[in-house]
Amino acid sequence: MRILTDYFAAPTDALAATVVREDEGPSTTARGSGQPLFDTVRLPSIEPFVMIGTLAEVVCGLPYPEVTAHPRHGSLVVAAGDEGPWVVTVSDHLTAALAAASPSRLADVARRWSGAPELAWAPAGAVATAVLALGALAARAADARHALYCWTRLPDAAPIGPPVGAPVRPRARS
Repeated sequence: MRILTDYFAAPTDALAATVVREDEGPSTTARGSGQPLFDTVRLPSIEPFVMIGTLAEVVCGLPYPEVTAHPRHGSLVVAAGDEGPWVVTVSDHLTAALAAASPSRLADVARRWSGAPELAWAPAGAVATAVLALGALAARAADARHALYCWTRLPDAAPIGPPVGAPVRPRARS
């Protein structure tokens, strides 16, 4: 089962937690502005614990147990129920490493990360797109002094949405 995962930047845990009330999560369009509530990148099925842990292992050059011991690696900010949505943190180490990485470094990271067993289902091109998009989000977050978060929930019958790594485009509210 694929899970829905949107990575987004927010200034505080308290503000990031507010997206749990939105059906579309952080990509919900803000009333009156036509823009998403948060700067968001949709990465379907790139879960914030093991997969992001293996990404951090590659990007940061740290052993996996050290990566996952970071207090902000997949730390729960808020949960709305057994099937989600949930908002969890992305470690500051990973955010900083992604933000500082050049596009060529991110391409190398994507190549190495795509060999992880957890990503056997993903085409290498999609992994590269995801890493580049997440790196760009991390850079924008760093510039704004924001942290990265993951909004996730179990899927329903609705389509998953844009492909891996696609920036989320504003949608009109109903």
